[in-house]
Amino acid sequence: MSKKAFYTLAGAAIAMLSSATAMAGENASAGMRISVRIPPMCSISTSSLVVQESATSAASTFFESCNSNRGFQVFATHRPLGLNEKADVQYDGVSAELSRAGMSLVQFRQGARHGPVVVRVAAENLAAPLAVSFAMTPV
Repeated sequence: MSKKAFYTLAGAAIAMLSSATAMAGENASAGMRISVRIPPMCSISTSSLVVQESATSAASTFFESCNSNRGFQVFATHRPLGLNEKADVQYDGVSAELSRAGMSLVQFRQGARHGPVVVRVAAENLAAPLAVSFAMTPV
């Protein structure tokens, strides 16, 4: 539901409740139950973290936001790693090894979250720069 549709629906409900109360007698009462279902939405404000082949790590602070009480998964996408290359991601203090294929589950986060997280990519034996991008999906 768009914000405009939500505000229109909420305004109509309040107007109906107000008019019903205004027309009621002195001893009458009116009530209305309003419920809204908000879909789970997750986002992470990030650009890629890039580790140059001459470096061993890169770090940044990202801002994550997810309203799902059931939690969410954080994924990292990157180029396929060579046989001698190795890379790890530390996402908010929890480490995960990047897969050779190019997409890795970095972490499962429990509950809704909204705030900054520190992300670090450490790499060994890189043949070319390694750019790692992050995404999240609600559970």
